[in-house]
Amino acid sequence: MKYHCDMIAIKVNGEDYLIVIGGYGPSFNNTPKQPGAQYSGSKTNEINFYKLSTVLEGTKVSGLFVKKYINDWSTKRERELQEGRREKEQVRNRLQQQLQGRERQLQQAQQQGQEREREIQQAREQVQDFQRQLQQSQRQFQEKERQLQQAQQQLQSRERESQERERQLQRQVEGGQQREQDLQRQLQESQERERGLEQQLRERDRQDRESSWVVSRNDIRMTERILGRGGWGEVRVAHFHGLEVAAKVLHETIISEYNVSLFSREMNIASKIRHPNLLQFIGATTEGNPMILTELMPTSLRKELESGGVAYPAILSISLDVACGLNYLHLFKPHPILHRDVSSANVLLQIMGGTWRAKVSDYGSANLQPLIGRTTNPGNPVYSAPEAGNPREHSPSMDVFSYGVLLLEMITRRIPLPEERVGLIDGIRRASFRSLVKRCLIVEYRHRPTMNDIITELNDTVY
Repeated sequence: MKYHCDMIAIKVNGEDYLIVIGGYGPSFNNTPKQPGAQYSGSKTNEINFYKLSTVLEGTKVSGLFVKKYINDWSTKRERELQEGRREKEQVRNRLQQQLQGRERQLQQAQQQGQEREREIQQAREQVQDFQRQLQQSQRQFQEKERQLQQAQQQLQSRERESQERERQLQRQVEGGQQREQDLQRQLQESQERERGLEQQLRERDRQDRESSWVVSRNDIRMTERILGRGGWGEVRVAHFHGLEVAAKVLHETIISEYNVSLFSREMNIASKIRHPNLLQFIGATTEGNPMILTELMPTSLRKELESGGVAYPAILSISLDVACGLNYLHLFKPHPILHRDVSSANVLLQIMGGTWRAKVSDYGSANLQPLIGRTTNPGNPVYSAPEAGNPREHSPSMDVFSYGVLLLEMITRRIPLPEERVGLIDGIRRASFRSLVKRCLIVEYRHRPTMNDIITELNDTVY
């Protein structure tokens, strides 16, 4: 009986057969050795076919065992076959998926190939266009080259002509150098005469300008009555042609060319100004200490505020007079005039029609707007606008700011320091005045009202 052998059950023509392959031990029916089979001891690789009905004859136990073995083996083999079929199915599915992926890749490759072919076709067309353009450019280049050759020939001809002319000019220059030297001497003499004439004209123009306001010092009689003192001069009462006037005199200790020029500037400005709310300029002199004569006013706003203040109707009247005077300066032609030193000390008062009327004085800090860059930070710092230190931002709005401080001073009867202004403004009972002061003291100078706006608003308040 064989053992450790492989067995396969098959059915042929309705009969069950058992195929025994290899194993150990003799064949089941003691058959002789098969030709071509290999034998090693009891081990062999021979193949034997047995009819099951013959094998199982005569022994029940052996038949049952063989049947059970065949059934178990068949079941196992069936499972292995099913697993093999499943694996083959999985392999077939994977291969199908890979095939589909390859087909999609192939389609994409075909599409890309078609796109590439279209691009190649376009490139070929572009190359053909470029070749046509190149041929056209070559023809144009050849034409331009012919033109260049012609131009070079013409240039050579002109160069020969130019050289000939240059030789002629050189001869003329050599012959004209003497004439040029003569002309230069004549020009220098002419320039010297012109400078002399310009100096004479400037001196005559200065004399003409000053002749309209210069007075003789011998016509002025000073008194001991002092009206006020400043950092660079004092104001006294004087007599001029039988009239009491105010005379501003520059201190001897600070007389300089610059300060005299400041006085001259004030005189030139003042001599051009005519307005009932601006202090009337009478004349000036530069003999000895420079001196300015103006009309004499009884008092100043500063003195009246220090001695008890002014009533509300007088505040309105003074505010309107000062606004009118400043508006005249700001609208002055050909260029606006900036007062730049608006303060209660420079607002002079007199009684007219039973009420105070005001005139703006002291143009010592005034400056024509195109010349603003020459002076900085003018006037009393308490009244100065935030932009006073920056000459590029000087404008009539700077006087509007000082005017707002002046309004607040009249209402509160005290000089308002910068840190006190907000509280003092909030304390103003009249809403119209409170609003006006706030708008005049806006830090951004472009947002402040003009003096003309202020006059309109004050007229609405008064009338």
